[in-house]
Amino acid sequence: MTSYFNLLKGDAIQQLRTLAPNSVHAVITDPPYGLTSGHDINEMLSSWLSGKAYVNPKSGYNGNGWDNSVPGPELWQEVERVVMPGGFVLAFGASRTSHLTALALELAGFDLRDSIHWVYAPGCQRSKDLSNYPELDGSIALQYSVKGMRTTLKPGHEPITVARKRMYEGQDLLGSMLDYKLGAINHNGFLDKTKAVASNVLVVHDLDCTENTCLCGIATDASQQYSTPIYPHHEIPNASLNFPKPKKSERPKSADGTSHETVKPIALMQTLIRAFSAPGQIILDPFLGSGTTAEAALVEGRNIIGCEITPKYWPLILGRFASLEMRRFDVRLGSPFTLQSTSVLTKDKCALSTLQA
Repeated sequence: MTSYFNLLKGDAIQQLRTLAPNSVHAVITDPPYGLTSGHDINEMLSSWLSGKAYVNPKSGYNGNGWDNSVPGPELWQEVERVVMPGGFVLAFGASRTSHLTALALELAGFDLRDSIHWVYAPGCQRSKDLSNYPELDGSIALQYSVKGMRTTLKPGHEPITVARKRMYEGQDLLGSMLDYKLGAINHNGFLDKTKAVASNVLVVHDLDCTENTCLCGIATDASQQYSTPIYPHHEIPNASLNFPKPKKSERPKSADGTSHETVKPIALMQTLIRAFSAPGQIILDPFLGSGTTAEAALVEGRNIIGCEITPKYWPLILGRFASLEMRRFDVRLGSPFTLQSTSVLTKDKCALSTLQA
């Protein structure tokens, strides 16, 4: 079965307005986390409740302007319009701002259903031990009194907000599943679960880990008996990206050296796609980035529509597509249904032929 990919180049809200209502089955996306140096929560809520977009003048992650706030209800209202009743939305977030994403989704009309926790081997501790502050140099007693004190914990998880579009009036869950395969979670999509029912804690092991040998150390945590493991070696062996929390060397790069800063592991995205959609359905990602969701969706036999505003990331996305073509996946650029789209597919094909040359 051929899977189709349509890249919509430009602002997500503007591109979403080109899509027909009730035209996609699920939305799986990694939007901006809003890791800003500060936002005015009162101004944000006032703007959202009055139907306006909140504009934060401060920059976000690594000084990037695109991360100065989480997407507001104005974005999720367009998502709500295009997703089918009973369709799920999965939105990644940061531990300190995911509540804002959840609120924006709820204000846009979605029902909040759950929160999945993606657990990985703990990352870098960015906050400094207070005993190392230069102001305390020469004062051993003061240094000792604050030793071990930091402003943050070492990151080891990221939340994923799970929301669902309300069904038609009079529509029941069983009817929605039988008619449209929408409304329920496919627990069989979690390949490595040890129980019949998967939990909402997903643990992504390192690439070399197996069920019998854990090299990343996650399995030694007693709480892992309650989680759903994901072993990347079970997934596509020649994916263009490795797992779990991708290292710099594992991030796709364009010819000019461009890479994306917030790549997600393909094994995780494939698992979410299997659990929250069915083969042949259409996935939407309004914040495509380097194209991880697109690659995972195509590998799992889904169609994918992705929006990306930043031109320097377009070659990364097309590079993933070219990689799938070279590995003989049955994928095509274009759409399985009519789109009033500003995406110029002929230009994309030209770009692909250049990448493959």
